[in-house]
Amino acid sequence: MRDERRGRRRFFVRWLVAVTLAETVGFSVPAIAGGLLTAGAFPAQFVYPAMIAAGTAEGALLGAGQGIGFGAIRPFRTRTWILATALGAGLAWAIGMLPSTLGLFELSPLAVGLLFVGGLVLLASIPTLQWLVLRRTVRNAWRWIPWNMVAWAAGILWTLAPSPLVDERTPIEVITGVYMAAGLLMAVTVAAVTSVPARHVIRKSMHNSEATAN
Repeated sequence: MRDERRGRRRFFVRWLVAVTLAETVGFSVPAIAGGLLTAGAFPAQFVYPAMIAAGTAEGALLGAGQGIGFGAIRPFRTRTWILATALGAGLAWAIGMLPSTLGLFELSPLAVGLLFVGGLVLLASIPTLQWLVLRRTVRNAWRWIPWNMVAWAAGILWTLAPSPLVDERTPIEVITGVYMAAGLLMAVTVAAVTSVPARHVIRKSMHNSEATAN
């Protein structure tokens, strides 16, 4: 029992540190890109694809960090996991940037409904593509999706907080610093919440390995 508790603690620390660092560094890519684009007052048709590309890079770094967090027993190829995470993050940024890009600020019932549906798809984008990788080898892998949706819903709130405080007149170093701080808080939140389903994945992986060995 004591060894099991020690193992859970080691896993939690490794996951928290690896995922927090990876997502913090990853989020710095769109944070810096967004700051430069805001300061340069670039047109929306340039900002939209640029931010999707930056978000895809963020996802790749997050996927790499999660691969480290899982440790040696991981039921997937790391490159496949990174690719799925990068594509999911790119999709999330594509959805998240649509309202501001298209100027959808009118809160009509239809707009509210579309924003709600779009928000759910955004939150599910990364974990759903990761689930496609996990479901091949992990039983009940579907649990990964709702847990991650909750984690990202809580984490994204941190990244929305600075928006009312910055505009094109805000110094670039202030914009970058504010969003980097928000990214760190988001990363810690996501890492802490997702440690629960990640531990489930490891337990199932260890069980499968033991069953195969026997």
